[in-house]
Amino acid sequence: MATATKSRRAAKPSPRSEPPLLEWISAAIGLVCALAAIGFVGWDALLGERSPPAIEVRLVAVTPTPHGYVAQVEAINHGGSSAAQVAIEGVLSGQGEAETAQATLDYIPQRSRVGGGLVFEHDPRAGRLVLRARGFADAS
Repeated sequence: MATATKSRRAAKPSPRSEPPLLEWISAAIGLVCALAAIGFVGWDALLGERSPPAIEVRLVAVTPTPHGYVAQVEAINHGGSSAAQVAIEGVLSGQGEAETAQATLDYIPQRSRVGGGLVFEHDPRAGRLVLRARGFADAS
């Protein structure tokens, strides 16, 4: 009986000491992706466009609330640099006196967009709403 046990143990294949082909392929794909990411970041850091922020403010929607109307806006930075503390302003006219609302957006990265809201007493859809960025701090 002891001989049968030994022969079963001897029949087991020994584990392979070299990695299978699929592991080599996965490692090669990972290496190519990592090098591409590092190369892109380095290229952008050295040769990327560094124009000042160019902030555009657009109206997205108007929502009535118990305390007035919220004009949901989107600030889009078309420039090649980030902007911090972006002051946006909306001026609503056409219902007697002009009404002004302001907000500050903390940070808008280059070539991206951030949403916010301006609160008005009157419905912005009933008058003429002018939106603009008033200023920002350099975030570089």
